[in-house]
Amino acid sequence: MTATHRHGTRRQLSDLTRLEDRCTPALFGVPWADPMHLSLSFALDGTAAAGEPSQLIAALDAAMPQPAWQDAIARAAQTWAEAAGVTIGIVPDSGAPFGAPGPNQADGRFGDIRLGGFPMAVNELAVAIPPDPYLTGSFAGDMFVNTRSLLTPESLYAVALHELGHALGLPPSTDPNSVMFNTAGPTRTTLSAADVTAVRALYGARPHDPNDADRSNASIRRATKIEYSDDSGADGATPAIAYGDITTRGDVDTYFFKAPDGYTGPTTIRVQTAGVSLLAPRVTVYDEDGRYIAQKTATDSLGSVLEITLPTTNEDDEYFVRVEAAPGTAFAVGRFGIGVTFDARLRPTAISLDAVLRGAYESLDKNAIHDLFVDPENVYYYDDEHADDRPRFAIELDPVEGFALDTRYRAVYSLTDVTDQDFYAIRTPESSDRKATWVLTATVRGTGLNPVAPRLTVLDSRQRPLPVEVIANGNGTFTVQATGVRSDATYYLKVAGGGTGNYELDAGFGATPIALRTFAAGTLAVPTTVHQYALYVAQPQLFGINLSATGAAGSSAVLTITDAAGRTVYSLTAVAGDTTSAVSVLLPPGEYSVRVTAGPGSIGPVGYHVRGLGLSDPIGPVLDSATFQPQYRNPTDPTTYLYPTGTVTIDPYLWALAVRL
Repeated sequence: MTATHRHGTRRQLSDLTRLEDRCTPALFGVPWADPMHLSLSFALDGTAAAGEPSQLIAALDAAMPQPAWQDAIARAAQTWAEAAGVTIGIVPDSGAPFGAPGPNQADGRFGDIRLGGFPMAVNELAVAIPPDPYLTGSFAGDMFVNTRSLLTPESLYAVALHELGHALGLPPSTDPNSVMFNTAGPTRTTLSAADVTAVRALYGARPHDPNDADRSNASIRRATKIEYSDDSGADGATPAIAYGDITTRGDVDTYFFKAPDGYTGPTTIRVQTAGVSLLAPRVTVYDEDGRYIAQKTATDSLGSVLEITLPTTNEDDEYFVRVEAAPGTAFAVGRFGIGVTFDARLRPTAISLDAVLRGAYESLDKNAIHDLFVDPENVYYYDDEHADDRPRFAIELDPVEGFALDTRYRAVYSLTDVTDQDFYAIRTPESSDRKATWVLTATVRGTGLNPVAPRLTVLDSRQRPLPVEVIANGNGTFTVQATGVRSDATYYLKVAGGGTGNYELDAGFGATPIALRTFAAGTLAVPTTVHQYALYVAQPQLFGINLSATGAAGSSAVLTITDAAGRTVYSLTAVAGDTTSAVSVLLPPGEYSVRVTAGPGSIGPVGYHVRGLGLSDPIGPVLDSATFQPQYRNPTDPTTYLYPTGTVTIDPYLWALAVRL
């Protein structure tokens, strides 16, 4: 399995070129936590990755008109979105550094998937980092193009299609018909049956729009109501909101609304896909007798905002809004949001209509949407009034549509006070082999403008805690893994702690556990003990690190990494009995000092384990960069590295015990 995937040469893609393979592990096969709300941005030129400035926009602008290269990348994203339960919208990029501390999804400064570019070696075209909540942090899904490649709109589409597959978590393929095949070529610009199967294994088929899951809302007779916060007397002070999805080509969604009592002023209907999806919509408004009033059609391939204003509104009439794909568009599938504002009554809101339509708020009811506009930093998405605080009253989650039965579960809920705790019941998949077992991976993370960072406990069918491995605990994410989970059985997930606010829960059953590598371990005999390691990095290395500690209550272990100049580049603290992680760290080649000490107030002995994963060359082999030049190459065998300890290995980094004081 390769750490990152590279392909191509400076030649045009009319030639087939074998892709270079690196031998560093990467977590392919891990899906995004919320694939129906993914975003993509183009990093501003000058955006830094470990000090190296991106040059993507200038390079592609020099090769072709900007609309042409943006359209090629958007079409590649849309191809994957039509195939599975994935939605990707284009958002602005702030220019914050690649890998900046923050969540690996829904960081408002840039897209979940960011595109940058650097001058790379001539045998490279691009590189992409697969997503995971354990290693990559905000590097997850990022793609880097070789700015010295001779790209055209057609070849860029092929490159982007391949790399976006990796950004979604797909590994390289040995199938010559697959767009994930390890050779670049112009003929693989259509997803093969194997590609569709692979992406659906991660994300399922595209789910039905909940507005027309039971029956189609294509006609006026079956239109979906756009509801206000109070059906009996909405005053129009906040927008009325609805969300939808054009799930397949030819799908049509219809909605209707009525003005508040006594309102006859102007009304604006806004349909937005900008920042939501790549759907190019057409919007038509009709009166209650089905007579045409107005229509607008999108012309932008990067997402649109269409607004139709009715100068006057009849308070007794219903108005219908029809949403469909624009005729002839390549962007015929995707999510959208509808906002209806009664302009003469609309009051200033604490959050913009744009932000609400772009957000992952489909699961909120009409009253929570109203509260979101009024007080977004204190709104609770769902207050269960302590109804599920015990396992016997656990919420029975339905499996996520589109996946193999009983393999994926998801919920968005709230902890409303410090004693609140939520229990969920999930069921493992059936198996013809009674001895078959599963790996349960469950993640809870804060969401929205009022997030909470709780913890997870896994209970068996008898409500006994299961032993779990903590994979991530930090950066707002808590992930655990339980192995040996029985088939066709009920398990419980407990969410509690961390304060009050809103969270997302994601749980899935699979066959293969995440295997973290042990970097270092030991026991600090007394609080003054120091364990020091030399860390040699041969290629640029993206590390995700977990630190576990054992010992007396109140004790802790502290990990510190310093570079050759003595500057601290990473630190992590774990209290006894706990495992913690933080954002990932990108280390350029060179020698580093790693120190593990006991924290203040510790009582020895303090045990520790340092575990994690590494990803080599995450931004590609950048040319003319002293920072990223490989080191420790073995002069007698270029396929290995020779470290100062005399160790010869294929590993692009080495942790070596230096001294214990």
